[in-house]
Amino acid sequence: MRLVETTRTTKLALVHGDVSPKNILAGPTGPVFLDAECAVYGDPAFDLAFCLNHLLLKCLWRPQWRERYLECFAGLSGAYLAGVDWEPRDAMESRAAALLPGLFLARVAGKSPAEYLTDPADCDRVRRAAKPLIESAPARLAQIAEAWRESLA
Repeated sequence: MRLVETTRTTKLALVHGDVSPKNILAGPTGPVFLDAECAVYGDPAFDLAFCLNHLLLKCLWRPQWRERYLECFAGLSGAYLAGVDWEPRDAMESRAAALLPGLFLARVAGKSPAEYLTDPADCDRVRRAAKPLIESAPARLAQIAEAWRESLA
């Protein structure tokens, strides 16, 4: 409930609401974001956590590219946080790190499951990884990536 309340009450920026790899094009001067029908004024940590969630889940979908997805996770989180100038970076990262495990669980147990996760064993793996991170969210995104890497080993 604390996570829901923080997300509901944090109003800092226009949030796309569906930042996933399929909704980002590489444009000549930078990324072009598509499909903003979920846009709201809210917490920008949501967009970062939402996209990072996809990168982690794709480690199950294409295990041969696991390390590349984790490198993309590190690159995206580092680049995004380097551009945070509207609030302390630590605050932004902490909220994204708290949101990420909830989004992780939502994609296997919520109303919008990840269509590429069809193996029940993979869904159980996500549940087992997400639950302790929801209960005791790390303050750093890298800690979540490392916990996920360890759960995949």
